[in-house]
Amino acid sequence: MIAPFVAAGLATAASILAWMAVSVASQGDLLRRIGRPTAEHPRPRRTIPTSVRVVATSIVAGISGALVAGVPGAVAGIGIVVAVPFLTRRRRAANRAAAVQDQLAQAVSTIASCLRSGRSVSQAIELSAEELDPPLGPSLRRMADRVELGDPFPEALEAWALDVGGPDVRLAAGVFQLHRRTGGALASTLEELGSTLRKRRSAARELRSLTAQARLSATILGLLPIGFFLFLSAVARQDMQDAYQTSLGATAIAVGLALQALAYLWIRRLLRVEP
Repeated sequence: MIAPFVAAGLATAASILAWMAVSVASQGDLLRRIGRPTAEHPRPRRTIPTSVRVVATSIVAGISGALVAGVPGAVAGIGIVVAVPFLTRRRRAANRAAAVQDQLAQAVSTIASCLRSGRSVSQAIELSAEELDPPLGPSLRRMADRVELGDPFPEALEAWALDVGGPDVRLAAGVFQLHRRTGGALASTLEELGSTLRKRRSAARELRSLTAQARLSATILGLLPIGFFLFLSAVARQDMQDAYQTSLGATAIAVGLALQALAYLWIRRLLRVEP
């Protein structure tokens, strides 16, 4: 008579342990998706800092430039090494921002369609995250995971806007926050927002294509005199050193480079379009 009760108790205990294991695994998966470390997936080991690599490469580039073109070559070598990581990060940030802008209109339209089909806002965001590729898809997935882990929706939305960044993302987050405070037809508002985002992105592409030639001209005009100056420093080093030793020659070189930099910045300022 006791054996059936013991078997039932063992089965119940096994079920509880299995449920706890599944819950822990699911929570660990959520923590990994939102970027928090776990015991199975700790934070990655640190590599050599970028600053150390830049300093080491700058020393090598400075020595090599000095051997080829003297002091201007050393300055140019160090400047190139220092500028390359900055330009690379800037290019990656620009590409990521463009990808986010392209995907944001699609995400907003998908959320609006899900809301019209009867899903909640959280469910609509989860479905939109599954259909989108990086970089916007994983960020929406992390926001949905934060809400599932218990974070308030406004805080998760604000963290998502800060994580992704950009005026369009802040606009979309503001629409969700406004709807949460005042209510209203969110689906229709999101559809209008998606249409507005597409028009803005189309206008930005057209404007960038119209100013492409001017931006290229500014870059060429900015780099050509510097390249010619370095060329003279390499092929006529003695004459350039004589110019450095006179106050008139050093002043002319400094004024020329300063005017060239100001002209480049002026052209770039004229071509800048505020979002």
